Amino acid sequence: MKKSFIYSAKTALTLLLVTGLFISCDNATGDDHDDDHAEPAGFVLKMNGADVITQLPGGNVTGEFELEPGEETPLITIYFLAEDGDEFQPDEPEFSLAAEFETDGIAEFEQHEEDGKWSFHIHAEAEGITDMTLMLMHNGHSDFNTQGIHVHVEAASTQPN
Repeated sequence: MKKSFIYSAKTALTLLLVTGLFISCDNATGDDHDDDHAEPAGFVLKMNGADVITQLPGGNVTGEFELEPGEETPLITIYFLAEDGDEFQPDEPEFSLAAEFETDGIAEFEQHEEDGKWSFHIHAEAEGITDMTLMLMHNGHSDFNTQGIHVHVEAASTQPN
């Protein structure tokens, strides 16, 4: 009976060790992070096929939006930049794009379903200057925030002839 108990204990311990080995080998990096998508380190905003605003990995935002009250931008599409500079857009359904403005009432972030989840417009509401932060949302929290993107709304100046 004692021999049977020792044999059972050794077998159970062996099974536990083998199971632990398989579980730990399931994630070779040893972290719990999802490796199916690249990590954003920057971004580029494109309008009509041209880069209009960029934040390179480790850099600052270059470019700004200048609008008149009531004006809306053409369609803007965001591409996130990986550390190596490669552009990507997450294709997992739990990712989305959101925006916040430093000052309310100057400009509005507008997304239309038909434009896709990575495209948007900025609608100028009133004269002023504000910064917009775009956020890569993932299951209710932001995985990446852009630096402030300058939005300047000013009425067109009328010069006498």
